[in-house]
Amino acid sequence: MAIHSCSLAAPILLEEAEAAGVQPKASTPIPTPACDKMKALGQWNEAWDPFLSLDPAWTDKFMATGAGIYGSGVLPPKEVELLSVAFDASFTHMFAPGTRRHIHNALKAGASIEEIFAVLELCVAQGVQAINLGAPILAEELAAHAIRRG
Repeated sequence: MAIHSCSLAAPILLEEAEAAGVQPKASTPIPTPACDKMKALGQWNEAWDPFLSLDPAWTDKFMATGAGIYGSGVLPPKEVELLSVAFDASFTHMFAPGTRRHIHNALKAGASIEEIFAVLELCVAQGVQAINLGAPILAEELAAHAIRRG
């Protein structure tokens, strides 16, 4: 989820730097096995290219933390893609490019429309749960505020 901070900001950084006439420091190419694996598995997002170019070592380390699930074989590809749909479509994330990519991959892995929509329904339930947890806290805070105001 946090990677989207770089997906959003790295292209902006590169555009603004170019407009300001500032170039990134030249670096020696290094191996990026986790990124290469994700590319080979069709799990690479081209939106990650800008920050891969800015810091390949960091990007590869970050990708290594999540890349294992895609090629480990512990979960079948369809289940991995359905989980990925849930992550990207969740109300705390709502990352459209990833949701589209993982729906595409889930269909390709044999998921039905009904299975994918059931995952999306679970995402809605997650939002309801957040309201159920948050409403009592809001009520407590409003009551405390009223007491302080006298």
